[in-house]
Amino acid sequence: MERLIRAARDFAWLLDRGYPERAALKLVGDRYDLNTGERELVLRGTVPREVARCRREKRVRPGELVGASVAVDGYNVLATLAHALRRRPLVLARDGFVRDAERAGPRLCLSPELPRLEALLLGFLRRYRPAFLGFYLDAPVSGSGELAARLRRSLLEPLGIPGEVLALRDAETRVLEAAVVCTADGALVDRARRVFDLAGHLIVRTLRHPLLRPFP
Repeated sequence: MERLIRAARDFAWLLDRGYPERAALKLVGDRYDLNTGERELVLRGTVPREVARCRREKRVRPGELVGASVAVDGYNVLATLAHALRRRPLVLARDGFVRDAERAGPRLCLSPELPRLEALLLGFLRRYRPAFLGFYLDAPVSGSGELAARLRRSLLEPLGIPGEVLALRDAETRVLEAAVVCTADGALVDRARRVFDLAGHLIVRTLRHPLLRPFP
């Protein structure tokens, strides 16, 4: 853990001084003898200081979801939670968002963790009820239509609030239409107006999964 923390801080130092991301990661990864997964964790946990500041300014508290139009970046949230349930390594990134070391999400429609994921999300949404809930999945991912149908039954129907669960080819565009976006995807955070790290909140407050914390 200490080795990864030192690597992330060195990587941040290089990014803050304009070093190219991939070259800086190779330099740091080679210095600390990081494997592929460790390099990915350092990469996903580290952004330049100014980017981190801008992203932190967009973050909202859970209470701000109450009565708001909320969109969930489905696979980002579900995959991060699934990895936490599988006890995979997670990092509290420099921008304040929780991320894993895996870019590709599991086939969640077949995941044994799915019932627990649904229970976690439903419990949170019952406490912080939005006025509208949009839950969006990337249609090109296999099984997205099946998963969307399941989540309509397990989330929207019990909540009894206006909303939609859809598998879309351009899910990001629909996600960004909401007043509050639930995601930890850096590219989406940069484009959104207000952001809530739904997976990160549940991981820290409910699952209490240990996190790599490179930055004070």
